[in-house]
Amino acid sequence: MKRFAILLLALLMLSATAFAKNVTVTGMGLTAAEAENDALRAAVENTLGVLVDSETLVQNSMVINDQIYVQSRAFVNNYNVVDRKQTADGWIVTINATVDDQPNSKLMNELTRLGIINVQLRNPKIAVYVPEQHLNYNVGGAGGETAIVRTLLNAGFNFVTEVGTGLNYQSPMSMNVAQMKAAAEKFGVDIMIVGESFSEGVGDLGNYLPGNQRTNMQAVRARVEAKMFIVRTGQVIAADGKYGSAYDNSEAIAAKKALTSAGEQMGNYFVEQITGMYTSRQGVELVVYGADFSKISLVQNALGSVSRVKNFNLSSYDGGRAVFTVMYGGSPQTLFNELRANMTADLTLQSLTYNTLTVSVR
Repeated sequence: MKRFAILLLALLMLSATAFAKNVTVTGMGLTAAEAENDALRAAVENTLGVLVDSETLVQNSMVINDQIYVQSRAFVNNYNVVDRKQTADGWIVTINATVDDQPNSKLMNELTRLGIINVQLRNPKIAVYVPEQHLNYNVGGAGGETAIVRTLLNAGFNFVTEVGTGLNYQSPMSMNVAQMKAAAEKFGVDIMIVGESFSEGVGDLGNYLPGNQRTNMQAVRARVEAKMFIVRTGQVIAADGKYGSAYDNSEAIAAKKALTSAGEQMGNYFVEQITGMYTSRQGVELVVYGADFSKISLVQNALGSVSRVKNFNLSSYDGGRAVFTVMYGGSPQTLFNELRANMTADLTLQSLTYNTLTVSVR
């Protein structure tokens, strides 16, 4: 029993720190205490450099200095002094510190309250460049690219640009980091999705049915390949390819259907990647108005059915107004869409901000 308790304690400690950022930094000051405080500030500053882009840091420098850096010690889970030495000018202290940047951490909550990371985490600007090619003849348009854009918009991302002919690369999947960065700067976006899509006619549908009888319906298969570049980090963090198939009496229409199917799958893949990287860090406050608690319970049950809800709890309830804290891997708009899809009652959107969703249920 004692060994089990020790193991449980170790697991709890591990879960609390597994996702925290560990840094080794140095501070300077006239006294050892001042140098230690300077090192704590450096630890938090190091973490902010990963969470927030440099332009946002500069624009909010005064707020960050007055509201974040002055209370750096509050955002450091734990630390230990690695080295402490006195010099002719004062003291130099090196520490190893753990800064928690997870959704329920003090640092992330404060950054959200101040509005420093709201746009970056909730609604990044995205450009999509996925030209297509039909291997038998020129179909025209961009079915796969349009499907990716539509999927992103339906997921609640409001700033999505369909590049179309705005760029001219013969092989977008071969674009290097410098080229993707230049493209992202051209369109003023935080995320660049680039790729290629192909469709190919594979003959009469009857060739793939029992009896091998001619149907005069043309079958087409398609593939969409794409990768996602994050401007803030300068990295390609996701890449995949999806297949689609369709049939129609027109091969051109069948090609569009197949490309759309593959594009929607690709779009859903990127929605998961983006929401997992940006929005799942933050809790969404869900405010629900209902005639009585039985109506509130309908929303509570629906929350348990939404796949990207990590966890939730009822924070308060008073006179038909309930407040839930929800850890959700998506935007408030997407949460509303998924809640409504999981409910039989009438759910109405009242308002939403970057981290608050207000609804009424009847």
